[in-house]
Amino acid sequence: MENQPTPISRRRFLKTAAAALSSTAFLAACGNGQGGSTATSSASASTATSTTAASASVSTVAPQIDTAGIKKGGTIVIGSTADVRTLNPVLVSDTASGEITDLVFDGLTNIDPDTLEAVPNLATKWDISPDNKVYTFTLKDGVKWHDGQPFTADDVKFSYDLYMNAETGTPRAGELNERIASVEAKDPTTVVITLKDVIAPFLVSNTSYGIVPRHILGNVAPKDIPTNEFSTAKPVGTGPFKFQEFRQGDRVTLAGNPDYHRGATALDGYIRKFVKDDTALYQQLKTGEVDVAGFGPNFYADAQQQTNFTTFAYETFNFLFMGYNLNKEKGSPIFQDVKVRQALFYALDREGIVEKIQYGLSTVAQGTMPVLSWAYQPDKITTRYDYDPNKANQLLDEAGWAKGADGIRAKDGQKLSFSMYTYSGDKTIEGYMTVFQQNWKDIGVEMTPQFEEFSTFVTRLTKTFDFQAFLVGFAWGVDPDQQTMWDSKQYGAGFNLYNYSNPKVDELLTRGLKTLDQEERKQIYLEMQNQVVADAPALITDFPKALAGVNKRVKNYIPNAVGTSLYAYQWYVTDGK
Repeated sequence: MENQPTPISRRRFLKTAAAALSSTAFLAACGNGQGGSTATSSASASTATSTTAASASVSTVAPQIDTAGIKKGGTIVIGSTADVRTLNPVLVSDTASGEITDLVFDGLTNIDPDTLEAVPNLATKWDISPDNKVYTFTLKDGVKWHDGQPFTADDVKFSYDLYMNAETGTPRAGELNERIASVEAKDPTTVVITLKDVIAPFLVSNTSYGIVPRHILGNVAPKDIPTNEFSTAKPVGTGPFKFQEFRQGDRVTLAGNPDYHRGATALDGYIRKFVKDDTALYQQLKTGEVDVAGFGPNFYADAQQQTNFTTFAYETFNFLFMGYNLNKEKGSPIFQDVKVRQALFYALDREGIVEKIQYGLSTVAQGTMPVLSWAYQPDKITTRYDYDPNKANQLLDEAGWAKGADGIRAKDGQKLSFSMYTYSGDKTIEGYMTVFQQNWKDIGVEMTPQFEEFSTFVTRLTKTFDFQAFLVGFAWGVDPDQQTMWDSKQYGAGFNLYNYSNPKVDELLTRGLKTLDQEERKQIYLEMQNQVVADAPALITDFPKALAGVNKRVKNYIPNAVGTSLYAYQWYVTDGK
């Protein structure tokens, strides 16, 4: 089967690492979708893979892109309360870092948000074998790295080898090693990826990773990749922007790429500015100190009254969730009892959170699928953790936790008490923690909030696992495969942050990956959700809408569910400043 370039709406998926703007910092499920595409991107993928696409569009961005009025020159400033952690796409596990790597690095493909299917990027087309296990990518000829060296198939093979090498510290090694048998550079413009078995969402899930240069990193030991200057101070990619400077805790500065393979970047520069406090960030959006920023729902009413920026509110693949550490050595023994885990969920007034903290701009989660997913089936979730303090108290009584004179439950001399980590600088997150603490106090449970800087917090969640419980945001890809979060093999290698393990869930996730029919996959993922929700290793609280403001001088930067950087080379400012 062959996928040839034909005219189609322009855009692609970025949320795998960074797309939708929000006041909340997110972890990211997949590798970066990469920046840039042209007005003549490829048509949909083959019949075998098109079943992974959504049944309806989630974006109508392409018609809004103005190509006739593009003005050269100027710089845009993007504000955020989350600081960048790495400049290397191989290592990205958070949206802040992904926002930068998506602009500096390109991948083999992008995802078009109007179809949610893979479209060409560094690859111009691909052939899929009859057994759906061999993908042959034809690469765009003449692409140059930012240092002028030629891009070739050897760079692609080298990059995938890094992504599959756990010694690098990449969070994608587990998933890719489960899926990929081999990556071969057949000739300078041909890459062949052979899978171990059929992987229905392979194109949309595993082909947009940022490709890194072999000629720079080829002699670096995998274990040294995180500390190498390429990852911390001197990244070199093929994307629409070239790296200039990274001042941690302050900003990242990029320069437009006049030699970008889709066409010269209109902007001279891009600055991603770190602002510790979300209130200060919103004020800078109002004053024009930053051109683009996500903000919390508490600012939404005021934002709608502003005249210097356009306000966006839109559904995404993002969500907020809390989880327990089920590792017997690092976590708390109280969470080994499923009744305790379930009781804490029943005690949370999520409807109240959505109404009072999210100002109604969110949807209470039932199950694990985001509202935009074709696998979203909230009415078929069998265990619903609706707000029910009586049920919570009953479960804790049954589990043997009795209230003491101080109102805190105890069992065998141990209090029902734990600490919960999240990140600082976000009023919405602080609101969640306050509600959690009070809701749990009402049923005799003591929770102590722990706030820390986002980068430190992410290291705690993904590397040291030094926590009892946590609250964070997460970003799914467009496909409903959730193996990286729930599969037992993804503890340490992916985003199974809790050491959750259920053989039935593992089997369902594997079966879902190998099934091409969408309706059959939908039923598999429903069964998977119902099992996970009953086991209660984590609770997705809600699916918030993303809120963002874009200064009216900025054009072709249109926040949406699956990202903005596809058009990065066509972003421009009307005043040329």
